[in-house]
Amino acid sequence: MHSRLLTIFFLFLSYNCFSQVNTGIKMFRDNAAHNSYVSTGPDLVYDTKAWQFNAGSPVRSTPLVSNNSVYFGTAAGVFFAIDKKTSQVKWKYNTGRAIHSSAACGDGKIYFSDNRQTVFCLKETNGQLLWKINMGEKAAYPWRYDYYYSSPVLHDGKLLIGGEDGFFYALNPQTGKEIWKYKCKGIIRSTAAVYKNTVLFGDTEASLYALDLKNGKEHWQYKINGDTMNNEDYGFDRRAITSSPVVVGNKIIVGARDGWLYCINADNGQNIWKTDHRVSWVISTVAVKDSFVVTGTSDGRFVQAVNIETGKEIWKYRTGLAVWSSPLIINDKVYAGSFDGQLYCIDLKTGKRISQFKINGKIMSSPVWSDDLLYFGSDDGYLYALSGHTDKRQHKAGLDRYVYYETGMNVYFRGNSDIVIRNYLRSNGYKLIGTDSLAFYMSKESATPSVFVFASLYFPPAVIANGKNSIIRKYLDRGGKIVMTGINPIVYEIDEKTKQPVAFRPYAADTLLNLDYGKGDTRTFMGDFPSFPTEQGKQLGLPEFWSTSLFIHEKNVDVVLGKSENGDVSAFAKNYLNGGQFVQLWMDADKPDCLDAIIKAAEWKLE
Repeated sequence: MHSRLLTIFFLFLSYNCFSQVNTGIKMFRDNAAHNSYVSTGPDLVYDTKAWQFNAGSPVRSTPLVSNNSVYFGTAAGVFFAIDKKTSQVKWKYNTGRAIHSSAACGDGKIYFSDNRQTVFCLKETNGQLLWKINMGEKAAYPWRYDYYYSSPVLHDGKLLIGGEDGFFYALNPQTGKEIWKYKCKGIIRSTAAVYKNTVLFGDTEASLYALDLKNGKEHWQYKINGDTMNNEDYGFDRRAITSSPVVVGNKIIVGARDGWLYCINADNGQNIWKTDHRVSWVISTVAVKDSFVVTGTSDGRFVQAVNIETGKEIWKYRTGLAVWSSPLIINDKVYAGSFDGQLYCIDLKTGKRISQFKINGKIMSSPVWSDDLLYFGSDDGYLYALSGHTDKRQHKAGLDRYVYYETGMNVYFRGNSDIVIRNYLRSNGYKLIGTDSLAFYMSKESATPSVFVFASLYFPPAVIANGKNSIIRKYLDRGGKIVMTGINPIVYEIDEKTKQPVAFRPYAADTLLNLDYGKGDTRTFMGDFPSFPTEQGKQLGLPEFWSTSLFIHEKNVDVVLGKSENGDVSAFAKNYLNGGQFVQLWMDADKPDCLDAIIKAAEWKLE
């Protein structure tokens, strides 16, 4: 009994130390060491939009969640407080200049800075200005290509923040009056971390500083590899430290624009290890859990996990574009935003993709979690809140994945938009096959489960001949899975020479796939009607609406993913023997988007 009580106590202690919980004082990464991760009871995947808030301009600052509010700034200089569950505006404060720093709060006050070098203190409940101070005149920094500003940190009765004037400030959080300041060689973009009685931060001139928290006197400086580099030799910045240090035990972990990730002894400023990102900037602040140190990189386009003791790579996940957003670890899942508009969910232990959430703008804001919602901002001008669900991957150990494409053979997509789908799936590990090999791969019996996604919406005669004894039906009845990205081509008679539909094919879908669309003519094709995703369809990430003219009655399918305004089913899953499944989706015929929904439909268990 005594042992059990101790176990419960330490679990409780661990949760409160490392989760993002309300401790009265909140800031970027929840504490002054920036080493928090989220440990929750339900182990969910956060990839389903709960709401989005139109902020009117890009949101690059990382949101702060405190009590029942989300606080964040915009490129237009508006600082918002909105309800974290409903997204309703509680209050807003206009500074007139871009706000790319993340806020901190404590003692009923909210702190942030703007592009004018002004630090603001507002009343948390109503946004009333309590005080503001201007840091010094901006110093020249021609190599800037930067978007973030040093964010305020609250610790030991001080507000700690770096300035573009080259000074690091310790301010009185009650009045804004200066306690001390320290002059650096370059300007300061890095958000400070605290180790014992030491303040840690980097500048744009290749130095990591350790200052005495009480009086601002220097303990030590660590010069990164960039100290020996001249930016003029490269044509871009290879000297700056713009990411924020993270403190774990006596280790400081920080990335730099010289292309290295560093681990430094916090007590003496000596290097423990460093990892080469091969020129690619390390802008994002690392996330740490157990032995895993996770960060993003710039032109290298990847998220990486290294061992905290050695710096050796554990895994690397390739992204579409640069990752400047700082990753967040929730249980054993990593969330990281990219310039490609994807918020990636990656398995912490393996580096394998679990899911993605796609929006129409760069993600430079870092994700934060609170009360089962995940929040982040985007350059599309919105703040997003994502809800979670259980991990629905059907075959986590292995899956043979194929994408079928045949040049010029399509009855739905226009302007080569099917190539967009083909290329997206190929970049995510799907093997490209054509008409010459489709029948072979569908007939192939293997112990590994498989899925075929049809980017070209066409069934070659070889796979549909003989109806229910056809290759495609036998494949489904063996437990295979097929995903259609647009119209089911079985409803058309195709002229093989012109590659065009020339007639309807009544009842073929019923004969071959046990899908009763009705009469199979214009009594079935009743005109284009808007359709909307069901809750399952929303979890897949299907578009908010689409239009189509081919519907089926709900009694003929097993999982409904979308319905028309008349209640007819347009997106669905149909089950076959041994777990086989036929999935019907609708991507936009001209500009297919929400492409991750295809992968989820292919790899999730739909039931």
